[in-house]
This record gives sequence, structure tokens and C-alpha cells, in this order.
Amino acid sequence: MLTVATVDNPVIESNGGNSILSNVAVAGSEQALEVSIFDGSIAGIKEVAGPAEWVCLPPLVDKHVHANRAFTLAGVKPASFEDAIALAMDLLERFSAEQYCSHARQLFQRACSHGTTGIRTHADMDSHTRFNAVQGTLDAKASMAGKMDIEVVGFASSRLDPAGAEGKSMIREALARGADLIGAAPALYPEPKRSIDAVIELAIELDAAVDLHQDEHLLPELASTEYLADAVSANGCQERVTLSHGCVLSALEPQARNRVIEKLAQARIEVVALPTTNLYLQDRRQGTPQRRGLTCVHELLDAGVAVRFASDNVCDAFYPYGDADLLDTACVAMLAAQLDSTAHLVAAVCDGKVELAVNDSADLVLVRGRSFDDILSRRPAERIIIRAGEPLEV
Repeated sequence: MLTVATVDNPVIESNGGNSILSNVAVAGSEQALEVSIFDGSIAGIKEVAGPAEWVCLPPLVDKHVHANRAFTLAGVKPASFEDAIALAMDLLERFSAEQYCSHARQLFQRACSHGTTGIRTHADMDSHTRFNAVQGTLDAKASMAGKMDIEVVGFASSRLDPAGAEGKSMIREALARGADLIGAAPALYPEPKRSIDAVIELAIELDAAVDLHQDEHLLPELASTEYLADAVSANGCQERVTLSHGCVLSALEPQARNRVIEKLAQARIEVVALPTTNLYLQDRRQGTPQRRGLTCVHELLDAGVAVRFASDNVCDAFYPYGDADLLDTACVAMLAAQLDSTAHLVAAVCDGKVELAVNDSADLVLVRGRSFDDILSRRPAERIIIRAGEPLEV
């Protein structure tokens, strides 16, 4: 039976199970469109009269979260980045795999309710908590099958140096249990460059991609990002490494900064900026912070580096706020980086995709509003997820 599109629901369904999205606009335009969907793919796009009531975006992808930590902080706020680490280590030792699963599932469900259908989450592991967070996160991932595409990073915490025998063994075991990527935080280990080398060696051995918490600080003398870029290029690991945070780039002198960014571009390293957590924790001291702590978004984009924005922490020891809404993250990033380009903002929260095209898979998110600026301003709650052409029940 044919259903008719309304202001509240732009989806017209036909007898054959195919559908039309009526009076939607794409990011960067207010022109109303009709998008036809056939057999799970976009079959046609045409302009129509009348104002657009919904903005149609590619799938929202949150490329860096800590789902197993989410919603764990009760009223305590960190005094510094170092304090946040100590709080997290204390909290994380208390949880079983089942509790980690509960935290992660809550995060996944909350993100999905905001239109996010792709997530990469870092699952903590060390000699104290072992694989509880990894297993709990994998269980939560299984519970979201069909609704979200989830990548799990076996993340060596500050207490598990991947350069040591135990670190290497646990990373191998995490991937054997089902984790998708290798993760670590080189700046938190005694010899960051040695730890970077160990991670690269493991990535080659295990044929795995890498996502590093890299230089999450503002001390140029401790920076190892240039070393990472050189190691990636020297070992032929281009396009297999993601650099998350990269705060120290903003503290380097221009000549050194530009040299490092050029090397990141040559190594084809993706950079994930985490605006909420980094603005909250970096340069945190008495008085107003003088440095924003956000990586060099404009300079990275100008060099051709792929830049993404992600939620990072949600109501945990590192960031006691948030709701896993990528439109909130994009708004904060726009303000902090003074980034006005709609194309860059959409690409940053849609894993590089900006436009809709005929023959693309009909995986979309519709947000109630007449333009991208409108939905970025209001972040309306009304959202509809389309997966393979079918509206998703959230």
C-alpha cells in the first residue's frame, strides 16, 4: 500500500518495498529534492518545488569513542589530564565484562538515536583489568548487529606498554578475540618512540590497522608525531594508521608544524580531532586557558590530510558531559577551529562522504531542518535513519 509523505515523515513507501524521500535537501543547499530508492540503492535524485523540510546526510560515523567508559562518572570532575587518567584507572578496575557491556551498549544506543550508524570504540586493557572491557565491548557490538557498524580497538591503556612482552601478548590476544584495530597512547609510556615501533611491528605482523592516541599534550619537546609519520612511511603502512588528538601540533613553531603536517600527508595518516575532551582538559589550570588544545585543523586540511571529528568521551573521567551526538561535536569543532566550510564539516562526521550519488547504497540519515546551517544551529531531535533503503527502528 502506498503511503504519502508528510512534513513529519518524508518517506513515501511503494507496494514493491521501494521508497522515495520527498522534500529533502543535501548539505550546502536549500533546494528541495526527491530521492528515489530501489533495491537498497539510490536510483534517482531530482529537484522539486517547495521548501525542504529535512536535510539528508551520508551516514554519521563517530571515529573515536570510549564506549566501555561511558556514563561512569558520578559528580566528580577532573582537575587536569593527569587527574583524569588517575580517576579512570580507579573507576575501570571496578567493572566486570558484563558492566562494561552495559556501558558500551548504552553509548551505542544513545549514538544511534542521534543518527550515528558507524562507530570506532577503544576498549581498555591492561594487566589489572585484562580483557574485561574488550569482551564487554564485543558483546555490546553483537547486540547492535544490523543497526550499527562498529569497530573495536584493542587499546593498551597507560599501564600496558606495547613495547613490553605483556603488552605485545595482550594486543595479539585482543585481536584473536575479535578486536579490529590496535590502539595505544605512546606519550604515556616511558619511551614513546620505542612503543611506536612496537605498534608498527605488531600491525605488520597481524595485518591490522592502528589508531593511536598521539601527543595528547601541549609540550613540543615531548612530541613524537614526526617520528610516527616517518615510521609509517618507512614501513609501508600508509593508509593503515589513524592519529587521534594530535594536540601538540598547535604548540609547535610554524616551520616545525608545517614539516610534520607534510609528513602526515605523505604517510596518508588520518587525523581524528576530539574537540570536546581536548578543549575541556588541555591547558587546564587556574584561570582562563590560553591554548585551545585542538589540533591544527585548517593546516591539516590544506595539506590534504583526512580530518575527522569524533565524540571521544561521554560522561566519564575525561569529559563529564556529552551525549554522543555528532551534530553537537561538529558545532563545537566549528566554533573551536573557526571552520565554516559545510563540506569539511560534513566530511568530518560522515567519514569523508559529503554528497549523495545515484547507485550509492541508500544508507542515510535525515535531520529535521531546511539546511545544514539550520540543523547545526538547532541540533533537532527529529532524525530518521535509512539503512539499505529501509527506515531503521531505533
